[in-house]
Formats: sequence, C-alpha cells, structure tokens
Amino acid sequence: MRKLFVALLLSLTAISCVKRGPVAVIEGEVSGMQSGKLVLKMLDVNTQKSIDTITVKTGGTFSYKVKKSDDSPEFYYLYHNDSRIASMILMPGDKVKISTDTLGVSTKIEGSPETALLSSLERELGRSQHRFDSLYTLMTDAQKSGDLKRAEQLNLELGSLYVKQKQSAIKYIYTNPRSITGIMLLYHRFAPDVPLFADVRDVLIFRKVYDTLQTIYPKSVYLSRLLDEIGFREQTEAFNSKILDASERGYPDISLPDTQAKIRSLSDLSGKVIILSFWSTTDANQRMMNQDLLDLYSRYNSRGLEIYQVSVDTDKTAWARAVAEQKLPWISVCDGMGAASVAVTTYNIQKVPTIYVIDKSGTIAAKDIYDAALEKKVASLL
Repeated sequence: MRKLFVALLLSLTAISCVKRGPVAVIEGEVSGMQSGKLVLKMLDVNTQKSIDTITVKTGGTFSYKVKKSDDSPEFYYLYHNDSRIASMILMPGDKVKISTDTLGVSTKIEGSPETALLSSLERELGRSQHRFDSLYTLMTDAQKSGDLKRAEQLNLELGSLYVKQKQSAIKYIYTNPRSITGIMLLYHRFAPDVPLFADVRDVLIFRKVYDTLQTIYPKSVYLSRLLDEIGFREQTEAFNSKILDASERGYPDISLPDTQAKIRSLSDLSGKVIILSFWSTTDANQRMMNQDLLDLYSRYNSRGLEIYQVSVDTDKTAWARAVAEQKLPWISVCDGMGAASVAVTTYNIQKVPTIYVIDKSGTIAAKDIYDAALEKKVASLL
C-alpha cells in the first residue's frame, strides 16, 4: 500500500511539472534601487507588450520565472520607470543573471549566449546610431545656415556610415546564421524613413535568415512575421521586374474576365490613352469616383481615351450588379480572387482606389491622380 501511495505521488508530481511548462529564470540586482517594481515586457512581433511586474527586494535584488509556451527564443526587456535597463533573449532552461542600475547604463548579463550576442549587437548599433544622429544634426544645421558645401560633405559621410553599417550587418548575419538576433538587424532603422535594408533586393538576405532559423525554431512568431515581409518584398521585386521586362508595351499586361465571362486584356487597348483603375464595390466613395470617371470618359472617349477597370472584390455577383447599376461603359473585369488576384500582385496594389495613366506609346505616365489633375493629364496625352 505504501509503495502504491509513493508511486501515485510521483505520478501526480510529474503531471504538475508538465502543466507548469518550460520556464526561464531571471535573477539580478539593481544598484541604487532599494525596493520597488520593475516592468517586464516582451517583443510581440513589432510592439512591446507588458508581461508582468517584478518586485525588487530590499538591497535591490529580484528573481522571476518567465513561463515559456514553446522552445522558441523570445525578446524580453526590463524597465525601471521609462528606462530600459536590460534586454534579453530567453529560451526554456535559461538562468540569466543581471547586474544593472536604474538607468541601464552599466548592465551586465550572464547565462544566455543569445543575450550576450544581443548585448554586443545593441552596443554596436547604439554607437552607429549616435554617429548617424550627430551627422544628421550637423547637416541640417549647415543647410539652414546656407553652407551647402558643408552640408554635401556631411551627407556623403552619412552615406558612408550607412553603407559600412549595412556591410557590418550582412557580415554579422553570415557569421551568426543560427542566431535569432539576425532578425533584429533586418528591421533596424536609423530613422523611421531610413531602414538599414531598404532595397527590395535585400529579400535574398531576409530569405537566408528565414530559411536557416525556420529549421531550428519553426513555431517562432518572429519567423511568421518575417515570412510575411519576404512575401511583400518578393512581390515588389516581381512587379519591378515585370515593369523592366515589359519593353514592348511599357506596362505589364492583364487578362481577366468581364461581366460576361469574356477574357479581356489590357493590351487590347494599345495605342490608346488608358486609365487603369483598381477599385472595390464595397466602398461607397469609390462608386462615387466612378461618376467622375463617367464624366471624363464621355468627354474624351471619342478622342481616344479608354478605361480598364479591375475590381478587387471577392463577391463577383455583387461586382457585376454594381457595374450594371452604374451602367459603366468601359472594360470592367474581376476574377474574384481579391488580394490574391494576378492583377493585384502584378501591379503591387497596396490600396484602393489606385489609378495608373498609360499613354499611347504604352508608357505609364502617372499614378494616383484624380479630379482636375487627372483630366489635365488625359487632355495633354490626347
């Protein structure tokens, strides 16, 4: 009986351990802080979300167990008030020891190889960012004072810094192919409009990072987001390639069914001035925009204006009804594929409405112009 009881107790203990799941332990000391609270945040794709508060004991010490849902590494940050005092990458089984202060100026972290890489990378990027900000401020001041020669020199230094940092980033990624810190580099920005990997052809580097890490951390939410970014960049690159390769017409062709299920091609209108319009019947404002296009079409169709209008809707019945109700006289097409439509991907449509104006030679002459500006452009091309 006693043996049966012990066996049952061990079984229950094992079950309770399974329920608790994998954990990572954070221990540390914050100099200059006798007691209080720290905030633990986690990087959730592209934002930081608060996970919990950690109580700091008398003397500045603390200990906390982070529950992990799977074996994927995740980015965590410790904050004291509004100051980030530590950055970590935690995996199940990690036991991290932190020595820092209330401003995070002198932070040392042990117990996690990935965190060690992250700390080193953040220091390098911090130095580069400081240099970039300083040069940018000096360049702006030179421009304001009218010292254009100085401003140009500083601009060249900014460009040199950018190139060197990108070269360093690529070297880091190839040197540490199995580190999740590579993802951090892919999304680094010197400023909101100055990403480190800005060229769509950098998708090859994004793909390299993804292909390597996906075999190691297949459940990582960061890799899921990275795959979305890769898809967008590949789509953009494909669009650019099609634009470059469309030497005969000057634009990529589209062939889609109209309301009578007849395949209509954009290239059938070659030699005309064409308004290529992408729209959705679900937006009342875009239906109203069609009235403006009707006025324009009635005035210029006899002079050589044609409209090829692509619906991005998935409900083809509702689309066909809208075309009939508005009595749209031009070529209206829709394949019901929505965002997955070949026309949408070919022209890299990110929003509707979107308008392209194509001249008689097949050159894309304008994009997203409306009202008086659109009529002026059409009139000039005719």
